[in-house]
Amino acid sequence: MAKVINDFKIDLSSMAAAGAVRQFSVTGDSGAIFSLEVKNEDNKYYNFSTNTFTTTYNRLKNKKLVNGIYKGYINFPAVGDPDQYDIYLFAESMHDTTHAPYSEVRFGDGSIDINSSTGSNSNLLTKVIYQYDDVVITLSAVAPDTTHSTTNFSSMSVSTDTITVGRGNTVGKTAFSVAVTAATDKSLQISKQPTIDDLVAYTSAVFGDAVKIDGEDIWAGTVRSTDTVNGAVEADDTVTMDAAVASKMKVGDRVTGTGIASDSVVTVASIDGTYRFVASENVTVGDGVTLTFTPPYYYRYNVAAASSMHTITSGMVYIDPDYPSIPRTTVGSYEDTTTYTTQIHNDDGSIEEVENTVVNVSVPALDPLGYKPTITNGIVTKQLGNITFSSQLINDIDDTNPKRFYAYGPEAIKAIHNTVIKLTDLKVELTGVTTTTTAAVNNSTTIPVAERKGTVVNVSTISGIGIDSSVANPTVASATDEGAGNWTASAAQTLEEGVTLTVGGTGKVATITGNIEFVNVDDTSFSLYFDVEKFLTAS
Repeated sequence: MAKVINDFKIDLSSMAAAGAVRQFSVTGDSGAIFSLEVKNEDNKYYNFSTNTFTTTYNRLKNKKLVNGIYKGYINFPAVGDPDQYDIYLFAESMHDTTHAPYSEVRFGDGSIDINSSTGSNSNLLTKVIYQYDDVVITLSAVAPDTTHSTTNFSSMSVSTDTITVGRGNTVGKTAFSVAVTAATDKSLQISKQPTIDDLVAYTSAVFGDAVKIDGEDIWAGTVRSTDTVNGAVEADDTVTMDAAVASKMKVGDRVTGTGIASDSVVTVASIDGTYRFVASENVTVGDGVTLTFTPPYYYRYNVAAASSMHTITSGMVYIDPDYPSIPRTTVGSYEDTTTYTTQIHNDDGSIEEVENTVVNVSVPALDPLGYKPTITNGIVTKQLGNITFSSQLINDIDDTNPKRFYAYGPEAIKAIHNTVIKLTDLKVELTGVTTTTTAAVNNSTTIPVAERKGTVVNVSTISGIGIDSSVANPTVASATDEGAGNWTASAAQTLEEGVTLTVGGTGKVATITGNIEFVNVDDTSFSLYFDVEKFLTAS
C-alpha cells in the first residue's frame, strides 16, 4: 500500500525585501519519500547544502519521513526588487509515495488558490511565496473638508514622520511626531484630545454613470438656477432665455415652469447657442415666464471600467474636492419601506394596534453585480460594481477625477491597507507662543508687543511678569493679526518694556505625538493621516 504525504507546512505570507529564514515540515506516513525544489523568478534554484540560490539545478532529493515527519529550513535572501519563489514538493512515486487527495480552493476570479489548496491528484504539490520591496508608511495630518471647500485649515502646513517596515513584518511600538502649523492669519485651539478613530486613510475611485433605484425620486434635490424665457415658444423644443444658458443649466437638468405640466419630466437635451437650449420634447411657454432648472440626484453610481471599488467598504466617508456644494456623505445601503398599522383583536375584547413595515426596495452599499474581481499575487486588485450612498449626490460628478473615500479607525483602515494598526500614548499639544513688550504700559488695556501671532480673540490668555492675574489671566480682545503691533487686553495692565509674555490656550503649531504599532504589514507604501478637524479648531 502506497505511503501518503499528508501535509506541507511553511509560512507562505508576503516576505520583506530583507529576506527571511522560514522553517518547513513535511508530514505523512513514516517511510514516505519526497523531494523538494525551490526556484525564484530568475530561474535560480535553492541549494539545500549551501543555503543559497544558484543557476545550477538543485533540490532536496529522496528524503524519508522518519516517525512521520521531516523538518528543514529555507534561507530566502535579501533582494533589491520584488521576487517570487515557486516551491515544488514531489511525492516520489518510484518509492511508492503519493500525496493526500486534492482539495481545491479558488479565488473570487475563478483562478486556483494554490496556497490554500491541499493535496494533489499527481505526484506534484506546488506553493508560492512573494517577496516585496519595503513599505514606507507616512504619518501626516489632513483637513478633509478643506479638500472641497475653503476652511480655516486652508493653507495649513504639516511636517510628517515616516516608518519603514519589511512587507509581511510587524513593527513594535514606534514613537512618532506630526506637527501642524496654521496659516499666516490663523491660530489653533485644542477642542479635544485625539483618539485612534481620528486616524484616517483614504482610497479613491472614478465614477461612471448614475444608476436609478426603482422608485427613487431623482428630482428632489436643490434647484440649480432659474431664468426668464425671451420670446414665447409654441409647441417647439427650442427655447431662448435672457441669460447665457451655460451658466444656468446642464444637459439632463429637469425644466419646470408655467406651461409645463407638473407631472411632465422635460429635460435639457442640448445647448443650442449662447442663449438657447433644446428641450427633450416640445413645450409651450410664454414670453417672460420663469423656468426652473433642477439637476438629477442619485443614491447609486457605478464604478468606471478603468477604476475599482475593491478597497471601499460600507461606512466610508465620501468628500468630493471638485464640488464644494456636496456635503459629506457615507457609503451605505438603501432601503425604501412602507409602514402601515393593523389591529389585533385580543381574547379579552381589547384592540391592539400593530405597526408593520414592508421593504419595497433594498440595495446593498456595494454591489459587484456578478463582476469577478481581478486577483494579482493572491490579492484582489480590482472590482467593478455599484456604490450606494446614504444621501443623494448631484449628477454633475465627473467621470475623470478619482473621488476620495475616507476610512476612520483601525478596522476601516485595514480594509484599505491590509494592516493592523495600534496607537498608544496619543496626544496633541500646542507650542507655546511668547513675545515681549516693546514699550512700558501704565494701567492700560493697550499692550504693544513684538509679535501678535498665535492668538484668538477672547480666547487666548496672557501671562508673564507684571500681568495682574488676581482674578484670572486677561484675554486678548483684539484682532488676530501677526507681526509687531498692539494687543488689546480684557483688563488694564501695568508692564515694563521688554517683559516676556506668554500666550495660553492657543498657538500657531500643534504637535501630535504617540506610539504606533503595525502588525503584519501587507501593502505597498501608504500614508495615514490625523483628521485635524476632529480635535483642533482653527480661527
